[in-house]
Amino acid sequence: MSRRDSANHLRCGRAGLRVLFFAVFVLPLAISNPVKVCAQAPRWQVDLSGSRIEYDTATALNAPSISTLAEWQRPSMFARLSGSGTGFQGAGWSAQGRGDVAGWFSPLGALNPLRVEFAGTGGGSRHSSGFSSFIVRGDARIHARGRSVGGWTGASLASARNSLDTASVTGVIPSAGLWVQRGPIRATLSYLRTKILGDTYPEANLAISLSRGPIDLTVYGGLRQSPFTGVGLDERWGGATGALWINPQAALIVAAGRYSSDVMQGLPGGRFASVGIRLTRRRARPIPLLARAPIVYTPEATRAGSIGFEVDGARRVEIAGDWNAWQRVPLSQDASGRWIVPVGLGPGVYRFNLWVDDERWIVPEGVSEIDDGYGGRVGLLIISNPG
Repeated sequence: MSRRDSANHLRCGRAGLRVLFFAVFVLPLAISNPVKVCAQAPRWQVDLSGSRIEYDTATALNAPSISTLAEWQRPSMFARLSGSGTGFQGAGWSAQGRGDVAGWFSPLGALNPLRVEFAGTGGGSRHSSGFSSFIVRGDARIHARGRSVGGWTGASLASARNSLDTASVTGVIPSAGLWVQRGPIRATLSYLRTKILGDTYPEANLAISLSRGPIDLTVYGGLRQSPFTGVGLDERWGGATGALWINPQAALIVAAGRYSSDVMQGLPGGRFASVGIRLTRRRARPIPLLARAPIVYTPEATRAGSIGFEVDGARRVEIAGDWNAWQRVPLSQDASGRWIVPVGLGPGVYRFNLWVDDERWIVPEGVSEIDDGYGGRVGLLIISNPG
């Protein structure tokens, strides 16, 4: 059976909006809570929803689903483990799992806008019919970032296989992108060319997101050109996802649209609409709009113990930075209530964060900060000799 025949056959049997095996569902939550790691923003998330799904060659199905996510961040590393499961009419089910890890560094210094990133992804799915698929991918990218605009270019190498094919398929995916942020609105445009078995699939995607008050909203769309001639082979997709936060730990979520097929795994696209609730340890913090003006300290100030930060309502504060391999060190308060940095540092630019009350990482108010590349921030402790 050819790969294109496999893709057509799967349109009648593959589950679309993801679901959950017990192990894939429980593992992200089990790992995220008891294991304390020196991370930038450890968090977990659970979505419970009901969906209406319609595949390209099948009638619509009603599908309750549950999805889980555990995420860890450090200033130079990001990791995410996610899983989901869906039940279908007629006792069918589908489950998916995915893991992502990325690391990056600034070869020209922390204040330079250039950053190099290496990333890897592995995932798979299984359907009650016996069908299964998997994909692994490695990425290398160069990023350039300004205060309100940035971009990247790079390439990926991916390998995928499904249970209806006798061999895996390898693809090379060069890509480039641009993002712009104005106020609470962020727009991202990306272009990629997936090359599989001598065929090329050019693709463009646009996403616009808004985060203001209790509302998170994302509108997206994309198109892909098929290397084959014929009516209906080119693809277009689009949709919207919205979250209304009731409090920092719970939100109502609504999503609808059309999602694309997966040309690497040979999986079809479809249409969907869903309503549900999101539960999380803590709502993800929006990216600050503008960087603060840097505060510069002298080496004498670090030796005299006069560098301190105010953290409203904190009972316990620890500091971790790249000068001590990101190991947390407890801070003590002075008479004014500031948390004093107990280190003596020479001239340089040091990245750091504060760990507050054993539950969250923060950049203290008034400190210069930079994007860590995945929605979080890391503070900069700048030490310079006078003059």
